[in-house]
Amino acid sequence: MSADPIIYCLEHISDYRDFERLCSAILAGAGYSGIDPLGGTGDEGRDAIIRRDESGRKIGFAYTVRADWRTKLASDCKRVQEKGHGPDVFVFVCTQALSASEKDIAHRLVSMDYGWTLDLFDLERLRVQLVGPQRHLIAQHPSIFTPPFFPQRGGQSIAESRDTLIIDHVAADRAVATWLSQRLSLAGFRAWCFGAAPLAGENVDDSVRKLIEVRAVQYLPLFSPASVSDVTFLERCTIAAVKDGLVLPCRIAVAQEDRLPSKVANLAPADFTTSWKTGLADVLARLETLGIKPLMGVEQGRAIALGAHLSTHVTVSKPEPVFANIFPLQLPKTMLVYDLRKVLSEHEELELRKTWAFVKLSAIRLVAFTPPPPRSISEVRVENTPEFLWPNIPHRDGKRTFDIAKELAWRSLEVACAMKGLEFCDDRRLFYFPRQEAREWTQTIQHVDGRATTVQLTGERTKGWGERASRFSYQLAPRFTPQRDHDGTWNVIVRVYVRVAGPGGEIFEGKEIGRRRKAVTKNWWNKEWLARLLGVVQALQTSTGRVEVGLDSRAVVMLTRPLMWECPVGLDVVGMSGMNDIGEEMAEFRNVEDDESDDSVNEFDRGKS
Repeated sequence: MSADPIIYCLEHISDYRDFERLCSAILAGAGYSGIDPLGGTGDEGRDAIIRRDESGRKIGFAYTVRADWRTKLASDCKRVQEKGHGPDVFVFVCTQALSASEKDIAHRLVSMDYGWTLDLFDLERLRVQLVGPQRHLIAQHPSIFTPPFFPQRGGQSIAESRDTLIIDHVAADRAVATWLSQRLSLAGFRAWCFGAAPLAGENVDDSVRKLIEVRAVQYLPLFSPASVSDVTFLERCTIAAVKDGLVLPCRIAVAQEDRLPSKVANLAPADFTTSWKTGLADVLARLETLGIKPLMGVEQGRAIALGAHLSTHVTVSKPEPVFANIFPLQLPKTMLVYDLRKVLSEHEELELRKTWAFVKLSAIRLVAFTPPPPRSISEVRVENTPEFLWPNIPHRDGKRTFDIAKELAWRSLEVACAMKGLEFCDDRRLFYFPRQEAREWTQTIQHVDGRATTVQLTGERTKGWGERASRFSYQLAPRFTPQRDHDGTWNVIVRVYVRVAGPGGEIFEGKEIGRRRKAVTKNWWNKEWLARLLGVVQALQTSTGRVEVGLDSRAVVMLTRPLMWECPVGLDVVGMSGMNDIGEEMAEFRNVEDDESDDSVNEFDRGKS
């Protein structure tokens, strides 16, 4: 572990959104006072900008916690250039400790390839700012500089940063204190009172005294008959009054003023006795006189004021469609039985399965929904092929007919795959989409909202960087899991598997499979997986909206529109903006050895919205 707590906390960031705020705050105090944070989605490679500074320069900013900072720098620069932003200066912040040679390489890259000036902030440069001129930022970002390295009291860091209005009160006056704290937060000030603070397990008096010592820019004691009778409360007032100009008394009820400490009694109070609104106006006027400015905008203040008492809401009262990777399935009511004159060889069986779906009841007895292709099997000649209503017969030749129906359903869909030109992978035991005539398989689809678009079902990727970079290919493959609902209807779960292979088609082994698949899917979230799911399914269509194997009443039919429900509430996209960026950064931040080993994972079920 790093001996420096600041470096340790920067190396172990878990709140990327607050990291962006910290970076913008550091840069604002390091000469970029006009910085305009962007954040969220659609930032086009920039986390913040200055459109024109005093010298007329355009400046772009990008931040990362990724270990492969060079890859992120190169990709951000490329994206900024492609979008035509053309900054004069590109400021890049990373949490890696860079050597002099690494910094030289980064400066040459940006200068030679793009003609911009690079201003690089690495781990050590951030530390210098946080131990020196901007040490107050440590207390303002408690989700980064966390206990036990930076202890807290009452939910506030006790690293020195005189930026908070400390509202002191006794239990009887909690309602007024909480209201005043909320109103000051709404006005953009950092406000704290122990009535709304997490103090479980703490000594309240010790916590308030410590916060007065290290965080109070102004101390607001609430005077009432109950508070002036509390000796501990009066002691805190006396301690705070030692520092000139720190105390702003607030009178919320008529009390015995002769009990007040002399230095406090001589101060004119903000008067809440006739109206809380009047008292608030007195407080705001005093803060303005002292030159204490709001630290936050109105919207941020409102969010903090509400968030102190309400859990974060990510929903809106607006209906929203929800799609699943589940598709309606129709099965024939009868099964056909075929007795063979000779046992199928392994090769014959494999070839037959590409054109006909069947289940082996024994070595010489097969059952199917549909007749086999002409002259494909050597069967015992009968006048009429035996068949039975399988929903009415629980077992056939020792096997559950329900299990036979499930196997026939997914084998029928695999026949559809073979008919559409998918190739079979013996290693993974599935059909996958190959390249089409030396080109990637690009599938035209109709999206769930009706628009026509395309999606790529095969492609190439690069794993690694520089001399260690290696190209490989990927192909998507469907996996089918038929199921019957409690109401008797059938449907099929379609999972999209990502098959990865080397340049010559060689299959990877062990953990290398997971590493390659991550390189392919790291930027695929729910909307990307949905498009690829639709591409995989619609590529198998035999007619619009249907994948049909067999004829008429003997056909297995899967509809290609996924099951959809209308949820009475929707996600607040604005409130959740930036989650993609956060997820991408944190996915990259995880240890590269933490690879997927379970190939049966349903990627479409990953929560990446």
